[in-house]
Amino acid sequence: MHEIITLQLGHQANYLGTHFWNTQESYFTYAEDASPSPVDHNVHFRPGIGVDGGETFTPRTLIYDLKGGFGSMKKINALYEVERDSDAGIPQGLWDNGMTIQREPLVEPIEYQRSLDTGLLPARLEPASVRYWSDFNKVFYHPRSSIQLNQYDLNSKVMPFENISLGRDLFNQLNREHDMLDRDFRLFAEECDQMQGVQIFTSAEDAWGGFAAEYVAALRDEYPKTGIMTWGLQDFEKTTRERQINHTVNLAYTLSNIIPLTSLYIPLGFPQSKLPGYVHLDTALQWHKSALLSVAVESCTLPTRLRDGFGAGRLGKLDDLASLLNVNGGQKIATLSMTVHKPNPSAPRSGEPSLSDKGFGLSWDSGGYEFGGMAMRARGVQSHESHTFAVTEVVRVSNHDRTKDMTAGDSPELPNDHHDAVFERYHTSFTYPVIDSFPSIFSTDRIIPVEGDATGGDQRLAVSARLTTSSQVMPRLKSIKNVVSRVVGVDEREAILNDLGEFIEGFETGWNSGSDDYDD
Repeated sequence: MHEIITLQLGHQANYLGTHFWNTQESYFTYAEDASPSPVDHNVHFRPGIGVDGGETFTPRTLIYDLKGGFGSMKKINALYEVERDSDAGIPQGLWDNGMTIQREPLVEPIEYQRSLDTGLLPARLEPASVRYWSDFNKVFYHPRSSIQLNQYDLNSKVMPFENISLGRDLFNQLNREHDMLDRDFRLFAEECDQMQGVQIFTSAEDAWGGFAAEYVAALRDEYPKTGIMTWGLQDFEKTTRERQINHTVNLAYTLSNIIPLTSLYIPLGFPQSKLPGYVHLDTALQWHKSALLSVAVESCTLPTRLRDGFGAGRLGKLDDLASLLNVNGGQKIATLSMTVHKPNPSAPRSGEPSLSDKGFGLSWDSGGYEFGGMAMRARGVQSHESHTFAVTEVVRVSNHDRTKDMTAGDSPELPNDHHDAVFERYHTSFTYPVIDSFPSIFSTDRIIPVEGDATGGDQRLAVSARLTTSSQVMPRLKSIKNVVSRVVGVDEREAILNDLGEFIEGFETGWNSGSDDYDD
């Protein structure tokens, strides 16, 4: 068994994490005559005993959010809740004059959650009803998975959790008081037979980036050989010039401190470029944007949680995946892209995809920033020669639909004919389940109906997800470096610039771009 522990740092990360766990929960099979799920649930779920003595499975995850960020979700849920006498209070004796208990108003669960609690068919989720990530959550968590940080309020205008130093200081304060790894992480780590790694979902452009950087440093100090895969969430929304500069500085600090200590860093953001016509979502809704990201994240990491015998090969462990992409030792930043294939109605059976569909990027390959006189835009990677170091691709279509161009070991279409890149493809007929907590963001012509699906979903998606290490990240790194050189104080500027420079050099190793268009 090779377990993975997940850290979810911040409200934005918890939206992504909720979609991830809902999908994992859908892979459980309950019918006696059902075929075993290809997914090994022990990788991401921990066995336990509930209050009624029954066996439970809860995610191996730690969920951090600010005060008010958990919505209607209870820390002690139905699996662990004990009936208490409502008249029982705090023992009297030393103080006999009575007590006044003040409680903050509770957030009422929405109809979707009430129907789940009563075991009824879930009510339809509407965009207006999703206020928090917990509103569409379908999973019971261990009570020690949820950690509310009461020092800051969610979306506070008075004391916003924005600057990187706030997250850094908060972690160090809590660590001095409790030892964060001892209090939170060690319980889950000690339950593992053979922990293969840690995956981290974190915001990267606000104070959570500082919190994550300190957390990764503590993990690396305690577990020096454990694989750590970090997904850094960014929100490419138009905002004020001042706030965007602040976000970029926060991101620079996050990269500077996390990348040297992590096995692989994948930036995640909603694409700035035009989405394919089959994607329809409200860019103002985190529920929608995180759902799009979750399909790609869950698909490209699928081999790390498959049972033995499913041939995941070199993509079957977090560290193996990171090593495959990091060809020369300096390529620790990978970009993510995805394609949702269209079923071909003329196929011998329903569900055959058209693999000529175009994909779209979900990280830096989709552009940079541009405003005012500050040069922050990457200006497009097409204007200079690029180099691809490695590509890993997970293709989720049926065996019947597999085409000649998908033979294991074949190279995909790489930019500028760089067919010397390391390439690994994993094919599985285990398509992506579209469950009731997932928003309707894809055209109906992309949905594959499945009758009698044992995983609990009656609709599926044929998906290809790709992680790539290439020199296309260099313009973005250089634009960040440019901002740091202009606005960061002397005390921290040199260290961050040196780190960013080393990251850029890592993507120059082993090839010659023949261009200095982006040199400072």
